Amino acid sequence: MNNSIITTETKVEILAPAGTYETFRAVINAGADAVYLGGRLFGARAYAGNLSDEEIIQAIEYAHLHHRKVYLTVNTLFKNRELEVLYDYLLPFYEAGLDAVIVQDYGAMKLIHECFPDMEIHASTQMIITHELYMEFLKPYGVTRIVPARELSLSDITRIRAAIPETELECFVHGALCYCYSGQCLMSSFIGGRSGNRGRCAQPCRLPYEYEGKEYPYLSLKDLCTLEIIPSIIEAGVNSFKIEGRMKSPEYAAGITSLYRKYTDLYYDKGKEGYYTDHKDLEQILMLFDRGGHTKGYYVMHNGREMIADAEKSDKSQTERALLLEDLKNRFVDTTMKKRINCTVTLLKNNSATLALDDNEGHTVTVHHDTVMQAMNHPMSREDIIKQLSKMGNTFYEPAEFNINMDDDIFIPNKSLNELRRAGLNALTDVIQSEYRRHNAKDFDTDGKIKSVKSNKALMVSAEVISLNQGISAVRAGADRIYAGCEIMSYEELFELRKFCRNNNSECFLALPRIFLEDYSSFITKHTKEITQIDFDGFLIRNIAEYVFLKKAGINGSFIADYSIYAFNDVSGSLLLEYGFDGITAPVELNKKELAHLNVPCCELPVYGKIPLMVTANCITKTTKGCHKTETVFSHIKDRKNASLMYMSCCRFCYNVIYNSVPLYLLDRREEWDKMNFTGISFRFTDENCDIVEKYIKSAVSGSDSENLTPANYTRGHFTRGVE
Repeated sequence: MNNSIITTETKVEILAPAGTYETFRAVINAGADAVYLGGRLFGARAYAGNLSDEEIIQAIEYAHLHHRKVYLTVNTLFKNRELEVLYDYLLPFYEAGLDAVIVQDYGAMKLIHECFPDMEIHASTQMIITHELYMEFLKPYGVTRIVPARELSLSDITRIRAAIPETELECFVHGALCYCYSGQCLMSSFIGGRSGNRGRCAQPCRLPYEYEGKEYPYLSLKDLCTLEIIPSIIEAGVNSFKIEGRMKSPEYAAGITSLYRKYTDLYYDKGKEGYYTDHKDLEQILMLFDRGGHTKGYYVMHNGREMIADAEKSDKSQTERALLLEDLKNRFVDTTMKKRINCTVTLLKNNSATLALDDNEGHTVTVHHDTVMQAMNHPMSREDIIKQLSKMGNTFYEPAEFNINMDDDIFIPNKSLNELRRAGLNALTDVIQSEYRRHNAKDFDTDGKIKSVKSNKALMVSAEVISLNQGISAVRAGADRIYAGCEIMSYEELFELRKFCRNNNSECFLALPRIFLEDYSSFITKHTKEITQIDFDGFLIRNIAEYVFLKKAGINGSFIADYSIYAFNDVSGSLLLEYGFDGITAPVELNKKELAHLNVPCCELPVYGKIPLMVTANCITKTTKGCHKTETVFSHIKDRKNASLMYMSCCRFCYNVIYNSVPLYLLDRREEWDKMNFTGISFRFTDENCDIVEKYIKSAVSGSDSENLTPANYTRGHFTRGVE
């Protein structure tokens, strides 16, 4: 084969989902190299069947017998009290040989790295990894693999592979596509109280929305299917093909896995030039599940109408589908993969019965049992011995060959042979599993966490603005700090706002893009001179890679992590401060009781603003009217309850921001949040006029709500209710 075909040292891994133990066995049978699954806690698919603790250990042992791997999802955000549970939850799986955990929360990442040193950590797509610079933050915590955002193109993947060759890349190749960047979605959380960051997404994006009088599922994407571009994805440097579907049936998961096994093997056998896909297989996928067509996703396009699910799906033959499901059930679900072993039996009179097992992979065991007797009437034949010892039933094994060394006139009870067989198989399993088991877990040191002390200083008041006039109004009203948005304002306006802030003793920070792609870093690089000349006091960081980028560029100032860089617990918050951030923003999904226990210094609490529910690569305006290129557009969509959701099509950075229909309002709850450990409060202004901006900031600075500024319609967010 041409060497140019192979771009990795080993073949790409087929990584299959399993929401139940039955599905786990099915995808192993279908050819999965590794399986990712969730347990009873901390998985991003809380409504999947998920596996019990006992089933997870059984899955680990079964996978290792067949040289497969198991990855456990603990990819939710952790509250303080939950981190205390994580250690005890993971310990038995770690000791059983769990291969890796998939993690979103920085606090969980630190705990796992310190306590379970021999287990790999995989960074979840929920971390919003869109740039290789993110890895500089993750590397000290033992992260060996990243799952980049689904929105990356093949050229993005190729660039990341070249930049961090030592890090494995696990990329989604099939299944459901979220409309929002994973980890940035708060729509289900704010609209229905079910948080995607906590594994409980209600998928409101799949519902129809109204735009300019027409109702359509504008936010529902087709399912990803990449069978036709497998060679390109492999040659981009991807190490693992991840199939989505922990909520799907065993037949679906096994059927999809078998096809990606088939076509991946075809590529390695025939190369790119000999690669082809059978149209019947593509039809089979749609027969298994059809959300309204398939898309090759962001690998080949950044956004577009072609990616939106067709509202009217084509009819599928239910008879054909039933036959397909029955075939998959017979081939993969109702079968058990067996490990073939050689059996050597020694049965000599007046000696212990002996069974030696060999798996042809370097594992051998020998066990002994009852004494062999001389036969009084009917001596046992070789056939009798083989028949009895071959009854391996529901075990992981089946005999490949038997070698019998026995006297002619012997007898041993069938019960003794059964016990001999059972002891041998258990011993062989134990020998194989001992290569994977661990006993070196370490206790988690909580003494190193930073403890905050309630400050007697007045709370700092900050305001994020999207226009020059909003910024000037906030400064005039007494705001201590302005976060100047770079999504709309020109550099001339930013310079003018910075100058106005300086003349009025207010800090001016640049609020950076919500997503950090290579194009955006190029934008900042292009304007480094202007940014340096403006001399911002600091930066509001929305993605870890932005922070690393600015540090490497030699741009100085204070760095504040926005709430999109989640500090859900003390450990993650302290980790960010230790890394170099000067402050954090409190998560918007914690309730007042949980916020009161968030013990991290230099923390701001958002008290007003329309919270972004989604940040998306896809563009509603492009989907409905076509790309408008360079003009930022504000418009609205309506949900089924007639709530109007404003969205911004940000052309400068080519993403959409969909906002909640009503603002968060906590200004009148000062007695509650004033007792907490916050050093500041923040306002997030979007379409508010300058009069509203000024009134809210004045009220916050004065500490009173004398004008009764409560909006006609508003939300308390999660301040009062929280998320599960």
